[in-house]
Amino acid sequence: MMGRQSLLASIASTVVLIGWAVDAFSHHTTVQHHHHYRWSIVQQSSYRWSCRMQKSSSSSLLHAAETSNNNASSSSSLSSSSIIPSGENYSTLTLLEHMHLLNPNVHKQQQSTTTNNNKSDNIMIDFFTNTLGFGMDPKSVNSLQSNKGVVFVNAGSTQLHLNDDEEYCQKLDELLLRRQKEDLATSSSSSSTKSSSGGHKHLFEIGLRYNSLKDLKNKLANCSGDACSYDMTTLGDGREIVRMTDAYDRVFVAREVVMDLNDDDDDGGNQQEDEPTISSICQQKVICNNTNNSSSEEQDGIPTEIVQQYGISTPQTTCQGIDFIEFFVYVTKEDAGTTAEKIARFYDFFFDATTSVVNDGKSDIAIIAFGKIDDFGRAEQSMLFREVVVDNPQCHQAAHSDDLGTGHHIAIYVGNCDEDYKVAASNCVDGGLLWVNPQFEDKVLDVDSAMECKQFRFKNIVDIETGETLYVLEHEIRSISHPLFPGGNY
Repeated sequence: MMGRQSLLASIASTVVLIGWAVDAFSHHTTVQHHHHYRWSIVQQSSYRWSCRMQKSSSSSLLHAAETSNNNASSSSSLSSSSIIPSGENYSTLTLLEHMHLLNPNVHKQQQSTTTNNNKSDNIMIDFFTNTLGFGMDPKSVNSLQSNKGVVFVNAGSTQLHLNDDEEYCQKLDELLLRRQKEDLATSSSSSSTKSSSGGHKHLFEIGLRYNSLKDLKNKLANCSGDACSYDMTTLGDGREIVRMTDAYDRVFVAREVVMDLNDDDDDGGNQQEDEPTISSICQQKVICNNTNNSSSEEQDGIPTEIVQQYGISTPQTTCQGIDFIEFFVYVTKEDAGTTAEKIARFYDFFFDATTSVVNDGKSDIAIIAFGKIDDFGRAEQSMLFREVVVDNPQCHQAAHSDDLGTGHHIAIYVGNCDEDYKVAASNCVDGGLLWVNPQFEDKVLDVDSAMECKQFRFKNIVDIETGETLYVLEHEIRSISHPLFPGGNY
């Protein structure tokens, strides 16, 4: 790969819109912070990786998207300046912390989805809390009392934000109507046209991890069809996958935690046992109905009826957290096989993130790693971008990923200190990526304001050589010193 300076210099004169700066941080020169912003982890460990890959078939490369051992020890000594560990076994992208979703009827009172006594009267909230096994965030109290505003539901170190903003939800309704028309048009077209999209009509899929799927399957058996539909499949290794589609046509994929990631390791066995996972040292707060399992500070100010309705018996939720998010990237036949590679290079270039590109026999997939990475390349969390061949990707992109259309965004924590975050912010500023979402209060377009707010946003994933937009997805990038970082909440 060309160095950052060479790439920036080569296109600065032709891609004015992107605003590349020729003096940006150089990818292959002395790094500004040795723990994270360094040469790519894959480059540093190329010999180890090549040995691994010689033992693996091409299909096993998809293990890079699977979770790592969530039972790794959390008792290791960490840096005195940060609770977040660093080193070559961790991605520079620390945590895929939340996804923001539009839910027009999140506060609408309806018949509950189950017959469980500990339930909400709201069909959508009940789906996320009682069925999926998320806990209710204490920050949701005002929204629950007023029946208006964002509801935060938490699992492990991660969250989902359920927003009922009228303007944006109206756009979502329009999007769903457009997609229904597209489905009707597709169903009446030729079989060749129907197969061109690979059967993917969803914007994304959210992967959730569980220690066991038993409780989830029991809840789904009693779940109203208005809340979700679901099906179950078994993988080649015997593990079950539960796919659920909610009332807004969003797909959630549940699977059990991978328990042992060091089988058949010829290079030292459990050499990473003493290195903690990010999920073992980060925990979102949830409303508990047992005061012995929550601090008085967390429960203070929460009305009794809220505690009784949404409180759970333990801070550890049934759902362990977000495992992965897979986005579908619409491409032409000519661009198939190259777009995923360009997306992976984007995250490597701007964040020095650990990335890989694999093919599962259907299409190319860019895999962006988060948190701890084991010797086999399996990460705690992953963000995936799957190529989907369509006749007119511009039409799909406009309908599915415009500024207001879906309203969804992701939030990512970077590095293990403010310096890591500053380098990422500088790279993105130099690349002309920063963007302001008018829905939110933060207005960040330069490094100084990014450092002050502890976060910044961008929405265009671009080809680093041409500046062409490859995919539109709002990113909320945060420092671990952000006041909402879930570290240390155990």
